[in-house]
Amino acid sequence: MSAVQSRLVIRLFATFVWFTVLAGQFWRNLGGWWGFGAIAVIVVIGSVIGLNTQRHNARRRATANAATATRLNAAPANASAVSSHAGTEASVPVQADGAAAISTTVAPPPAQDDTPTDRDIARGNTYQAALAPALNWRKFPKTITAFLLLATLSIAWSYYPGASALGITLQLITTLAALFLAVTLTWPELLRTLAGALRWVLALSLVFELFVAVVIRNPVLPFFVDYGTDDVPGAFYWSRGLLLNGGPIEGIVANRNLLGFIALTAIIVFIVQLRARLVKRGAGLVWLGLAVGMLLLTRSATVTVSLVAVVAALLFALWARRLHDQHRRPLYLVAAASVLAVAAALALFSSQLFGLLGRSEDLTGRFDIWASVTNLAQERPVFGWGWVSYWVPWVEPFNDLAVRKGVTYLQAHNAWLDVWLQLGIVGVILFAALVFSTLWRAWFLAVDRPRLGIEDTEPFAVSALLPLLLLAALIAQSVAESRMLIESGWVILIVLAVVTKRQQHAPRPMP
Repeated sequence: MSAVQSRLVIRLFATFVWFTVLAGQFWRNLGGWWGFGAIAVIVVIGSVIGLNTQRHNARRRATANAATATRLNAAPANASAVSSHAGTEASVPVQADGAAAISTTVAPPPAQDDTPTDRDIARGNTYQAALAPALNWRKFPKTITAFLLLATLSIAWSYYPGASALGITLQLITTLAALFLAVTLTWPELLRTLAGALRWVLALSLVFELFVAVVIRNPVLPFFVDYGTDDVPGAFYWSRGLLLNGGPIEGIVANRNLLGFIALTAIIVFIVQLRARLVKRGAGLVWLGLAVGMLLLTRSATVTVSLVAVVAALLFALWARRLHDQHRRPLYLVAAASVLAVAAALALFSSQLFGLLGRSEDLTGRFDIWASVTNLAQERPVFGWGWVSYWVPWVEPFNDLAVRKGVTYLQAHNAWLDVWLQLGIVGVILFAALVFSTLWRAWFLAVDRPRLGIEDTEPFAVSALLPLLLLAALIAQSVAESRMLIESGWVILIVLAVVTKRQQHAPRPMP
């Protein structure tokens, strides 16, 4: 298989991985947990093969470079011998001219680094991506390792060790998929594959909702699920068929908040692609319009808050780009004041603000869930009850910890409370270190000019804004949802942590 063909296979599989982590509930509703398990096995095997292939490519490249360097180091000695021989046959001027000629012919210039650049990939030289370096563990974000290590060790003190072992296994599988995406793909390929998966999710969601609303005309439950009653809570339905009524719609992911966040992610990615001229303008605008429409149809208040956070992050980043890095203190003061103002507004006018968002004063029961989680976390405040990731409903205390209108919720609806419950204060510290160290790198990646040489004269890269905007959306969502800890939320966080770290140590052009 040629290098170009192999890159095509990798991109197709990466798109499949993105789709799976974005729409895991689609596979579970379609084929049950056994079907989803088969999909997960495919993702694991493909990710391992991809990472292993990348490692072998890096080794072959290092061997080839070493051989080239050996030949080039031997060339000057040969040139000196030939020049010395020429000196016995000719006068000094001839020697000088001859040596110059021989030096030009025999001793080629030092080998250039053949590491592919993202500019090469953006221009269509996709064959070079096969030479991309493998992951350097010395430059790997240590916060990821520390958090996963603590989660794994928590099995020792877990209140539910079996569930913790299962949760750790799923967390490591998800992390493996994220590493495959971060390591084997270049930045333009990441954009391309993520955008492709987002288009599939949005398009299938629209077709699915149209089919339910026009053909079935009744709410649809997941396949292979028997709830044992005819009185099924509305939250359990795959789709309630409300598209023609203006929503809210759930799409193939069976949750309007999740579909809304996918639509928001799509809006960010599609705009970046349009501004970077990575897609045709007409097609890009059509997909952007679909993403905006899906976001509106979900009627998700949590995603609306995330959208506000994304816009704020974008405005501050564009402002910072106009300032010298030594003159940004006013910007940081305004940003800090804005955060304090938002916190004060939420404390003083929460009921009015929640009303504007179409939510009750208790945020649709979230206050009760947060109180229950806080009370339980206080019983084991330092190291928590043991990691389990998404709650499992068949073990205590999750079987009746958050029950509302007949629905047992399986998350704390706040990522930070969830980490505190499961890994205690120590876990919160490590998780905060992971999130905010990634945010720190993403901020400076977004607002500083690329430094690809001695001087920072390169133009700003449009796609350099993407990590910051995605993190702003994730962090805002983490206040009302725990999805940053599972599936697409965790994968995006890990991908951005690894990519920004690699970009910090070895800057590469970005479109």
